[in-house]
Amino acid sequence: MEKRRELWIDAAKGLSIIFVVMGHSGDGLATHYLFWFHVPLFFLLSGMVFKPTDPKQYLSWAWKRTRGLMTPYFAYGLLITMILLFFTFDLKSFAGNIVRLLYGGLSLTGPFGVLWFITCLLFTQLIFGFIVRFRMRMQLLLIASCYLLAHLISLTSLSRFNLPWNIDVALLAITYYALGYYGKRLIPLLIGRIAALPLLITLCAGILFMDYTGVLSYSLNMKYKEYDALLLDLVIPMLFSLMICAISFWLSKRLPLKGLGYLGRNTIAIMYLHLPVNYALKYLLGMEYGLIVFTVIGVGIPVLITLLASYSPVLSKLFLGHSGSRRPVISRGRGTAAPR
Repeated sequence: MEKRRELWIDAAKGLSIIFVVMGHSGDGLATHYLFWFHVPLFFLLSGMVFKPTDPKQYLSWAWKRTRGLMTPYFAYGLLITMILLFFTFDLKSFAGNIVRLLYGGLSLTGPFGVLWFITCLLFTQLIFGFIVRFRMRMQLLLIASCYLLAHLISLTSLSRFNLPWNIDVALLAITYYALGYYGKRLIPLLIGRIAALPLLITLCAGILFMDYTGVLSYSLNMKYKEYDALLLDLVIPMLFSLMICAISFWLSKRLPLKGLGYLGRNTIAIMYLHLPVNYALKYLLGMEYGLIVFTVIGVGIPVLITLLASYSPVLSKLFLGHSGSRRPVISRGRGTAAPR
């Protein structure tokens, strides 16, 4: 059962990173609907594999988390910056990109667009790792307070402030992360029921239909703090996330899903490179292309880069978040997966 659980989680992460790429393709429908859940799903799955540390070891644990997530952040960020300098020879833009990379948050656009997720994930883990030292009642109170504060920020002029590294978005992400952590035993039991998948598909299809026909009007964009529906921001992302988890769970019982599992264990290069790779190809080819081609390129080329980098311990540590092997795997403890 444990191996199956890991497989469906990896498969769900694999689907998630594909959804992230699709959501950035520029396709209007894909962007609108996938943004409802693709980032919350990453936080939910990361929360499911989170392991709390002893409060006495918190500082050393926090440093390891920071180093583990921020090393690839700066490695990819500097790589993209150097490539842009090579093509433009614009030192002013180069300096500006370095400043944007250091500050993060809403200043990260274009080929840097998804890097916000990594710093948001880092602060989510650090804050949640501190919260779990308290009694359960206090944990729930703090998490609920973060959720309410996140919506207060979104509904006021505070949403226009560009805090470094999207620190304020972590206030919302903590709730999704916590649901994964607290539900790590309940979720498999829930989605493992025969009636769960058809029920979740029906509920999600109903929500999609209501939004498409104008009965419901809902949107979610975590990076830009567009979350103004206190109840729906909890219900809709979680229903769709549970549906993806249920699909992954039942498929894992009938199919090997090695490909999706591999993507789920090695999301980091796809997360960082799917935008720069597509930007570069569109520039070099002088043409635009649609959802399918964008997704195939955004997933396929980073996977090839992952395979090549995995043979070098140095490149693996810098760009893949591990020491290097012929079967590259991202540490589940780091919870690395998107964005956007």
